Amino acid sequence: METALAPSRSIVKTHEIAQPIQLKNGRLLNSCPGWEKKLIWLAIRIRIFYFACILLRRPSRIWKTYQTLIRLRKDVWGGDMKKMYKVDGRYYFNIYTPGWPSKAYDHIVKCELKRHAGGVATDENLRFVFLAITRKCPMRCEHCFEWDNLNQKESFSKEDLLRILDIYHEEGVKQFHFSGGEPMARFRDLLGLLEYTKGKSECWIVTSGFNVTPGNAKLLKAAGCYGIVVSIDHYIPGLHNIFRGHSDAFGHATGAVQAAREAGLVTAISVCATKTFIEGDHLAPYLEFAKDLGVQFVQVLEPKNIGHYESKNVLLEEKHIKMLEESFKKINHSREYKNYPTLMYHGYHQRRVGCFAGSRSVYVDSAGDVHACPFCHTKSYNIIDWIRKANNKLPKKENLCPQFGRIA
Repeated sequence: METALAPSRSIVKTHEIAQPIQLKNGRLLNSCPGWEKKLIWLAIRIRIFYFACILLRRPSRIWKTYQTLIRLRKDVWGGDMKKMYKVDGRYYFNIYTPGWPSKAYDHIVKCELKRHAGGVATDENLRFVFLAITRKCPMRCEHCFEWDNLNQKESFSKEDLLRILDIYHEEGVKQFHFSGGEPMARFRDLLGLLEYTKGKSECWIVTSGFNVTPGNAKLLKAAGCYGIVVSIDHYIPGLHNIFRGHSDAFGHATGAVQAAREAGLVTAISVCATKTFIEGDHLAPYLEFAKDLGVQFVQVLEPKNIGHYESKNVLLEEKHIKMLEESFKKINHSREYKNYPTLMYHGYHQRRVGCFAGSRSVYVDSAGDVHACPFCHTKSYNIIDWIRKANNKLPKKENLCPQFGRIA
């Protein structure tokens, strides 16, 4: 069931690059018909307005704040986003918001209403945490932001992790994404964390696909996992394997997606869009590949000068950003792409309305350092030192985006 962790020494050579994989019988799962989408969005908007009435009381304030939230969503998505997916009776619109209907979704709506009614300084409670639970990883990824922490002695005991979950639950966090290293390398402890959070928050796994067997995917689901984000950096197997520094990386990743689908998890794949990837016109065939895989979401990340990419010439230029932004709007809003997965590209809203990290979420790396996000290493404090001193109230967190500056 659980496989042993052993770093791969078999790095793929250039001559071993295979042709693009051909998938058969893949289909976009759980996409809702048009009438259902309209009905659900109407119900959600009514509920948002209902909470606005309860919390804000004054008619002018209610209407202004309600309109602000609706407008913010359009600005983030570059239009009136309609795509949604129904899994286990809940509707999902992106991978960083709990499914609707749920108490977690309602909590986030209430927090946003209070924030936009009173300004950025109002209600600074967290709602989302990336938690790197392990330093172990069998991959040697080209872009790894945890590069300096990998495969050293573990920082967290299981008891540390449970205490961290308690503290963040008290802060109002309603969603965790467990990462690493490779979180599936610590599978038994991971199951325990999922079971511990069941009924308190929504949990996802961020993985290379390692150890996500059909049996393990079912155990994740039973323990309380809602979704999985699998990193796949190319639709050509050999190029993905080179990027990940592991000869079986592509097989692990695509197998994980299939296992997660069969287990009933919400599925997403994530790609680091390098200059070479964009200039090679790989995004369009990658999206075809994602559609064939049957995932609901595709996350496009920009390379950053951190970790293994520190001091390297990897930042995208304006021409690359423009290409990503055009694809983002086309895939999400054009009728011809209505049956494609939702494309998530954070750079679009970060450059227009600001960043959500820091103010709503934090990243706890595998050494216990707390940052605004995985891509801006702005250490605020070390949570291991904090909890082992028996502190209960978290210190002030970073609420700043070093790259984009503006907080959404």
